[in-house]
Amino acid sequence: MSRRSNRTPNEAEGEAFELEQQNNRHLDSLASKVSALHSVSLNIHDDVNDQNRLLDNTSETFNRFGNMFDRTRQTLTHTMATAGSRFMCYLTLILVFGVFSLYYVAVNLLSGESEPPELT
Repeated sequence: MSRRSNRTPNEAEGEAFELEQQNNRHLDSLASKVSALHSVSLNIHDDVNDQNRLLDNTSETFNRFGNMFDRTRQTLTHTMATAGSRFMCYLTLILVFGVFSLYYVAVNLLSGESEPPELT
């Protein structure tokens, strides 16, 4: 038993045309979504490259700081081994004076005062 459609050829063509239009709308929608995903993936790629560049620069900065710190430590170790007690006294006084000077400058800059604070 075969079942025949009650549709006329014009109705079948109209339905096929409507289905084709619907497919085209879905394809356009998918194309716009793929385009949006593509732009998002390009933005992520650019961001990752920027972050990698930042990490590389930070790594280089820390390596330079570490090398400078090692050289300073070696120089200070050599100075401590060869210096007398008088030199150590002068070095201590200079360091204490430097710390207090930095403190004084920092307090004046942070408070915004142009005149030094009064000592009571």
